[in-house]
Formats: sequence, structure tokens, C-alpha cells
Amino acid sequence: MPTPILERKKAVVAVIEPAYGQSPEIDTGTLILATDFSVTRYEGDNVERRRMRDHLGGYAQINTGPNASLDITVPWSGSGTPPQVGTSVTAPALGVLLRGCKMAELEDLDTGEVSYAPISDGEGESLTLYYLHDGQLQRLSGARGTVKGQGQTGNLPTITMSFTGLYNRPVTASPITLTVKNQADEVPVNFQNTTKFSVLGYDAIGQNFAFDLGNTVSHRNLVNYEGVLITDRAATGTIAFQAPRLADFDVFEKIESHQGVTAGAIEFTHGTTPGNIVGMRTVNSQLTGLSEQGEDEITHYQTNARHLPKNGDDEMVLFFK
Repeated sequence: MPTPILERKKAVVAVIEPAYGQSPEIDTGTLILATDFSVTRYEGDNVERRRMRDHLGGYAQINTGPNASLDITVPWSGSGTPPQVGTSVTAPALGVLLRGCKMAELEDLDTGEVSYAPISDGEGESLTLYYLHDGQLQRLSGARGTVKGQGQTGNLPTITMSFTGLYNRPVTASPITLTVKNQADEVPVNFQNTTKFSVLGYDAIGQNFAFDLGNTVSHRNLVNYEGVLITDRAATGTIAFQAPRLADFDVFEKIESHQGVTAGAIEFTHGTTPGNIVGMRTVNSQLTGLSEQGEDEITHYQTNARHLPKNGDDEMVLFFK
């Protein structure tokens, strides 16, 4: 009887490529602590190979630009190593994935913070993602992607990276010997653990916080060139919080744009233990749209947000400290 492929036996190893499409050995990579994977092993644009003939029937379909995609959901957590201010900081393992989303890693010894901010110049770094599934391995080389995340009250916070890479046929693989390093366990979003939920200067009673870097990721297959590029981005998000009274925070004044746009800073900080404090901050966010719903018989608002650049490449920062 054929041996089945078990759904639970999955892992991803990520490694920064020294040059685009050049895959370092898997044992030089980072084993990712993940909560979920979603893979499309073989995709691309298709055309029909049409033929005129004296009978009916379908035509073969030809893939003109094979590629593969992989979504990786990870805990939104820090490295687990407390920073030594002025001496050392430790980047979380998931930082490798963020670098593949055209985000620059910055270590600030003065504050003990590792941060990731979007960049516009150059093509950005690329990854090789080794996707292992119960003894089989598929390599997505030249991978680049985008990132979104969520911190919802009463749940565990997560970050999801969606990558597109070059197609390589899966092969049989030996078990890996890598172990997860520099990634702490996440803690739930609640009163005890989430220390800041600030919307344009107002400390909101938060229900949900979500962001999306909004990279445009394109696989290009041309004569003399194949690769994955990030060609644009538009960072957005959603924020849900207990509806304030107008005297406390006039949401309508903030969302109105027919006579001018109001923008300001947003910050979400989660975690109380050094080495596992994470969050996202912006400097120039516009609230757009408003809906309301009841929660425990109390009115809550949900607004969309557009995270806009102020001085360039500063529309959102993910931080770990």
C-alpha cells in the first residue's frame, strides 16, 4: 500500500540569497516557527495549444511562466533574548522573512530595538524558501513577498508573509537537523499583555488591529530574464475599538476628507517581557470609512487606515525589543 503524505508534517527553512536566484545550502538557513502554511506548488499564465483538425476535442494547456507561491503564518513575537541596551540586540527569526518583503533591518543599540521598515531603492533582498512536507522538498528560489499582520483581542497575534518564487520540481529529501532559534512563544492580545493601542493620539479601548504592507509582487518571465520583483506598495490596515464619545475623540472629524485630510500616528505595542515586546507604528496614517457594530451590547467602531509616507520609506515600522 502506498505510504500517505501526512498533512501535519511540514516545515520551512528560509535563507537570504547571496545573489538573486542562487540558493545556499539548506543547513545554512533559518528554520521558521510557523502556525500555518498555504502553498501553490505550480502556477503561472497558461495558453492553449490550438490545432485545426477534422474532429472535436480539447487542446493542451501550456504554462508560459511557471512559478510557485507560499504563504507563511508565524507568531507575532520577539526573539526571546532580552536586549542589552548599548551592547547587543537579537533579531527574531522571522526577520529573515521580513527582509524578503523589501524591508530593511535596523538594530538600534541605544534603544535595544530591532526594526523593519520598507525601502524603495534597489530590488531588495531575495530568499530561497525550502518547503518540506513529510520527506519531500520543494525549493522556491528568488522569492520575494509582502506581509500583513493582526492582533485581535482574545486571540494570539500573527504575521503572514505571502511569497512568490521561481518554480523548482519537488524532490525526495532527508530530515533536517536545524532547530528553531530566536523566536519566542506569542502571548494573547489582552489587557495584561497589550500595552499601547494609540490612534491619532487617542488611547483607544482596542478590539482588533491589522496591517498590510501592500507590496505589488510580480513574477516576470521574459527572454533573457526571469525573476520576482516588488514594484510598488500601498500600506493599509483596519482598526476596531470601542466607540468614544465625541468629547473624548471625534472620530468623524478625523475620517472626513471632503475639506481636507487629517493624518497622524498610530501605534500598537504588545508584550511586557524584554525580548518579546513587539509592535507596529506609523507617522502619517489617514482613517478612511467607518462602520459600527455591537460588542457585549457596547458600540464599537471599525475604521480603515491608509498608512502614508511622510519623509519617504517611513509609512510603517515593525519593531521588536
